[in-house]
Amino acid sequence: MKWLKRSLLGLSALLALGLAAAYLAPLDSYVPELERMLGGQLHEPVRIGHLRFSALPLPHLELHDVRLGGDEGISARTVDVAPDLQRLLAGEVAVGRIVVKDGSAHLTEVRKLVGLLVEDSGELQGMAVRELQFSGMSLVAPGMTLAPIEGRLEFTHAGQLKVAWFAMNQQTASLTVLPQPDRSFALVVQAKGWSLPALPQLPLDELSLVGVLGARELAVQSFSAASRGMRVAGSGKLDFSDGWRVQATLNRMEVPLEQLMSLTGRQVDLSGALSAQGTLETEAGSPELLKDNFRFAGDVQARRVRARIDADFRYPLVIDEIRARVTVQPQRLELKGLNAKLYGGRLTGAVNVGRKDATLRGDIAASGIAMQRLVGAFSDKVSFSGNMESTAKFTMRLDDFGRFPANLQLNGSFHVRDGVLGKVDLAQAAGSPGKVAADGGSTRFDDLTGLLSVDTAGYHFRKIKIVSGVLHAKGSMDISPASRLGGTLDVDIKGTGWLASMPMVISGTLDEPVIGLNKSAMAGAAVGTAILGPGLGTAVGAKVGGFLNKLFGGGSDKTGGKDAVPAQPAKQ
Repeated sequence: MKWLKRSLLGLSALLALGLAAAYLAPLDSYVPELERMLGGQLHEPVRIGHLRFSALPLPHLELHDVRLGGDEGISARTVDVAPDLQRLLAGEVAVGRIVVKDGSAHLTEVRKLVGLLVEDSGELQGMAVRELQFSGMSLVAPGMTLAPIEGRLEFTHAGQLKVAWFAMNQQTASLTVLPQPDRSFALVVQAKGWSLPALPQLPLDELSLVGVLGARELAVQSFSAASRGMRVAGSGKLDFSDGWRVQATLNRMEVPLEQLMSLTGRQVDLSGALSAQGTLETEAGSPELLKDNFRFAGDVQARRVRARIDADFRYPLVIDEIRARVTVQPQRLELKGLNAKLYGGRLTGAVNVGRKDATLRGDIAASGIAMQRLVGAFSDKVSFSGNMESTAKFTMRLDDFGRFPANLQLNGSFHVRDGVLGKVDLAQAAGSPGKVAADGGSTRFDDLTGLLSVDTAGYHFRKIKIVSGVLHAKGSMDISPASRLGGTLDVDIKGTGWLASMPMVISGTLDEPVIGLNKSAMAGAAVGTAILGPGLGTAVGAKVGGFLNKLFGGGSDKTGGKDAVPAQPAKQ
């Protein structure tokens, strides 16, 4: 038995020496011929740094420092080529597996290979490759690199592609490719917890896509995506024949407004649920520029919208629902057919936003707005009720949102019906000219109309008219950014004739309004009372004093009194 053991040991040693000799034998002399053969098959120059043979774990060739094409081609640190032993024993020359590791592939060269497969000219059939694997690769596109990528391509006995599978980032995103009879490729994309390098701020919680890839375009039959509570689903087309062009139909899009604001980078306290349907288009010379050229047209709906316009306001502005036809262009956003429900009423009109100057412009009309609910959102110290109708044109700087109302320019008209103005009783103030009305009583009215303008100096009310069963008043008033009041009112008490018309001055603050006779009217009232007695004499004197004040240098309303600061009423 010893001789048998010695014989087996000797044979093993000879086999080991033979394998080692084959493994160590220099094969670089075959590199030029191999480069020429591969270059002819692939129609691109092929360069190989070194070539060697390895017997473990199965016999295969190792190609080192391989490049296909020019500087923007495909390169790999190693390419292992293993023969198909079963077919080799049957007398056929076939490659069982090619394994490519650690390299990069430029999109231009990849598209050439895809075109070669689509043409199916038979040029690759002589290679008879059964399987191609790769790992640690990078796909380089203009302005974007996808890495690390791994994948597997399986071929038929005739050398045609049977199925391809690609994945990246430890298979968080995958792509399956199936060749079609019309020389296109059916695609299925799945991703979870992945983000495009061009949009790192938008990680994809889920992505699903089914489409067909041709030589010049990708037709997407369906897609759906979810990211940070945002969801979108639809279909579309990506054309890459000359640059990049995307066309999509959005069947459903749901976006929390707070997430949308965070993507824009603007510090706006805005929340709510936004949904949309429509068409989306964008085009650019490179993928990273696609986001700068989006165009959208469709129907948009927002529910439960809350907007904090000013930090000093008691509550945010609440809008129950907004519907509009929206058009988005690279430099402009337009909302037409705007219809919003808020505070028991409705807001209609059109608005647009200029991207360059970040300015919101609008032409709107309101009806049925419950004033007490609206005013209550701003302050709990102002009492004002009634149903309002209004029209207005305005502009607002969105990049200066926190400086409301200094960032707002507005001009409009208003009509409030069946309301109550709290904290001041105009009838009592006009009927008791010797007193100052403050923080007490209320004024019930049938109609309150006027003009409103808003600018950096505050709120300006002009051509105010107040009509009720007991009084008629007209005048103007300003509210400063510090909530200070200034203005004048001529108040007529019905049933006593024109002699009872009182020129009143408004002062104080929104929290503590003060109204009383101006100084001239107060002096006239004192003289009238002394001559004709209280009551009629007081009224006549006040009226004459107010008339003389207007005639000889008093406040005129020709300019709206916008720059005039009414004198404080005399206190008694």
